[in-house]
Amino acid sequence: MLCFIKIFYNILMLTLLTSCATMIRGTTQEVSVNTTPTGAHVQFSNGKSCTSPCHTIAERKQNLNITVTKEGYYTHTGTMIPTLAGAGVIFGGFIDYGTGAVYDLQPNPYHIQLIFLKLLYNLLCTQYHSTWK
Repeated sequence: MLCFIKIFYNILMLTLLTSCATMIRGTTQEVSVNTTPTGAHVQFSNGKSCTSPCHTIAERKQNLNITVTKEGYYTHTGTMIPTLAGAGVIFGGFIDYGTGAVYDLQPNPYHIQLIFLKLLYNLLCTQYHSTWK
């Protein structure tokens, strides 16, 4: 009988602890986007948008595509990818993997150096003309 109680207790504890990341960390996370120069329009794949530097809330378990535009600059696109966070590999329970609580979107913050269109044009023209000489 004592052995049955120990087994039951261990199963009960494993069941209760398998979703601790969901309760503590949650299924969403704040992500930040910083651009140089500032003031760029940032559009996220989850439908949210902002002006840099900015932050928003996103689901931990889904890729987050980012499109950054600013007049006079080349449009930049990038992706924040869910990666296992900390002890998630060891302690994450089935519930935590299902809800995404064991993941962190990376890179966070997302830093973008926008390229001035005229600079890009000058670089391309210089390379093109140098091949003719």
